Amino acid sequence: MRRDKILRKVLAELQMEVSLESVHSAYVKVESSWLSVYGNRAITLEETEEAYRQKDAQVFLRLFPDATSKDAERISSAARKRWPELEKTVPPVLYPDAQPTLKRLSEDGYSLGLVSNAPPETAKVVESLGLQRYVRSVVTSGVVGYSKPHSEIFRIAMRKAGVEPQQTVHVGDVFESDIVGARNAGITGILIDRDDSQVGVDCPRIRDLNEIYRFIG
Repeated sequence: MRRDKILRKVLAELQMEVSLESVHSAYVKVESSWLSVYGNRAITLEETEEAYRQKDAQVFLRLFPDATSKDAERISSAARKRWPELEKTVPPVLYPDAQPTLKRLSEDGYSLGLVSNAPPETAKVVESLGLQRYVRSVVTSGVVGYSKPHSEIFRIAMRKAGVEPQQTVHVGDVFESDIVGARNAGITGILIDRDDSQVGVDCPRIRDLNEIYRFIG
């Protein structure tokens, strides 16, 4: 994910070398505690920025357990300050299975949408990747004020698509936000766990997007 690369770059600038895999793992591990604070209520755009700073701070402490909370606040503030600039140097990259699967689903008549805990400019990222031809709507927490697993962000997406929960499937890579959130909205949730690292979760699982056809008509 781009966030992993950006935070790793910030840390490298501060002479703190960590692997990309460890950064990604830290983000996954803090997701549950972060969502317990921010995932079930509406937050403003200003609160969203602070929320993501706090997530970066939690990730930093996961990566450097001997660091202090003041260290984490300093590093996370620096990361948020540098984020807009560094985003321009770290282009988004699709998994190899993404575009072919979205194309196939679209051609098969499925209405596709993106539901993401992400800033408002995510819609521009979708366009830059050429995915707007498949993805009809983009619903992000930075725009609507609700984050997954709150049911309202899913309901907004369904209203945009003109579908009911029983007609909807949500695929996501974090159990606590994607699967729990989908269930909160009465939707079937499918976990994409590419490295088979999320253990003890009770839900349909895939490792490649192409496997989605195992669970849909």
